[in-house]
Amino acid sequence: MKPIYFYAPALKKYETDYLSSSAGWNAISVTGTSCAFNCKHCGRRVLEGMADGSTDEKFAKELEEASKKGGIIISGGSTPRGDVPIWKYSEILKRFSKNLTIIAHTGIVKNREIARKFKEAGVKIALLDMVGDDETIRKVLGQPFTVSDYLNSFKYLKSEGMKVVPHVIMGLSKKGKEGDLHAISLLSEVNPDAIIIVGLMPMPETSYSLFSPPEPDHMIEGLSRARNNFDVPVMLGCARPRGRRYLKVEQFAVDNEVDGIAFPEEETIEYAKGKREILLSNACCGNIVLDFLSRVST
Repeated sequence: MKPIYFYAPALKKYETDYLSSSAGWNAISVTGTSCAFNCKHCGRRVLEGMADGSTDEKFAKELEEASKKGGIIISGGSTPRGDVPIWKYSEILKRFSKNLTIIAHTGIVKNREIARKFKEAGVKIALLDMVGDDETIRKVLGQPFTVSDYLNSFKYLKSEGMKVVPHVIMGLSKKGKEGDLHAISLLSEVNPDAIIIVGLMPMPETSYSLFSPPEPDHMIEGLSRARNNFDVPVMLGCARPRGRRYLKVEQFAVDNEVDGIAFPEEETIEYAKGKREILLSNACCGNIVLDFLSRVST
């Protein structure tokens, strides 16, 4: 079987005998905790866990630190038109981009001109959730966009030469499991460079705080659909429900040629020994694209 990558960026505290997040890539929000939308499953809470890069001074300081680690995850809240305004720091980013792998959550990209702004800012890998039905976009995300807007975002970003890595959130769709799986299948229209499967994590003080996370088998079906339908790297991403009953999800990933896992349980690393070559990284798991290309070219 091919190698498996285990990732531990500095998105949360994570410590095993094999890998620690203390040396991991940081995540920075270019908007602080502000966002034009208030998605029911997020409520802007995700932004609270990121470094504040909402001013030139704060942003430059974070990039200075990130340059010592080789990469950074740039994110933030959306503007009313849907995109995350990373491009407002283009001049600062240009100073660091030669020695820094920039992975960015772009948000909705409405045209090629906006996509070009991300490219000019030095973004190498673009991340964006894929939502497969308009009802979920309206009622859960509270956005005035459509499935076509999401698909076109990936197309615009790819047309400007960036790698695109969609995330699909199991448990998010108003249409249930079939809606989540449909979102994965729709990605055949955009030729993704990798696919990351994550899971709904009910967060305190949000409208979805009392919602149930997807069952382990639901997560497994998402991984299976992505692995069977696409000949690109498939990842089990960082944002997903945890606990002993989810160990089977990670073990499924090991046994079924999923290319990587973010923040694996230590038992999973032990489980993978002898089954697959293990490669450890402190990068964002979206970097699987460049890790995979680097390995293929050697």
